[in-house]
Amino acid sequence: MMNYEDMKELDAVELNDAELEEVAGGKSRYIEGNTGKSHVRTGPGLDYHALGVLHVGEDAQYLGKTATDDRGVVWYKIRWNGRDAWVSSRYTHKIKY
Repeated sequence: MMNYEDMKELDAVELNDAELEEVAGGKSRYIEGNTGKSHVRTGPGLDYHALGVLHVGEDAQYLGKTATDDRGVVWYKIRWNGRDAWVSSRYTHKIKY
């Protein structure tokens, strides 16, 4: 991991959110796992097939869509391992880089 002094030698610059969005060509939003129980599924609910787990600290691209299941739980649509999938908001949170 680079420290501040190493970054200064590389002429690195720190960007605020607006500048980062401009450079990156749009907003970059991600979903990050809060627990080891963030099951990634084929659809927004427990009745859908589990594809795997979004582990603590791992993130996936948020595709800007949500759905609510019959229990009232919000699910986020994500891009995970090269495919569209869903993850529960109970075990994740939105982050922005």
